[in-house]
Amino acid sequence: MARVLHYRLYGLAEHRLEQVHEQFDTLGGVRAWRCGRPWVASSQSPGLFEMEYFRHLQNDEGRQLSAAGFVKMAADETDALILTIFMRDLSAEHEIRTSIRDEDHPLAKLRHLDFRFGRLPSGQSLEDVLAKRPVIKKVEGERILFYPPTFRLHSMSPPSPEWAYALCGIRAYAPTLLEAEQEALKMLRGFGHLAG
Repeated sequence: MARVLHYRLYGLAEHRLEQVHEQFDTLGGVRAWRCGRPWVASSQSPGLFEMEYFRHLQNDEGRQLSAAGFVKMAADETDALILTIFMRDLSAEHEIRTSIRDEDHPLAKLRHLDFRFGRLPSGQSLEDVLAKRPVIKKVEGERILFYPPTFRLHSMSPPSPEWAYALCGIRAYAPTLLEAEQEALKMLRGFGHLAG
């Protein structure tokens, strides 16, 4: 059975739901998703499946639930990580609570994440609990390594404020994971043209 990542938004004002739907649409179009485009259901969803999905969840979880969705993962940890960062950012931007449930995540500490105002309930940032090791993505037989800002090459090096990425012996930096992924994929395509 496929791994499923469930996400929820709580306490969002009704008049901000349209903006959240637009943010999910924008996120879905920014990159190629192996898991399928992320989507969200709310009281303003026009589709029958989304309306019924949200109605059933709200009956179970209560009126505080503002929006929800899920994606079936397709062996790409980058998809899961980008969705996690996106949910954290929504929590901070809209000053709400968001949650992510990923029962089959290989790291137990990332199976249940709740964000309040962009921070974990303990007050830590997401980057504080991310593994301090690279996330590896395989594309066209090549490994791309993404290093979170908290990653340190050696014990004496300071953490970088940006995401690092490495492929084919080259390391570079980008402000966000999405930008790092896009730049790394451009480089990989460029190397393919050179070899080709």
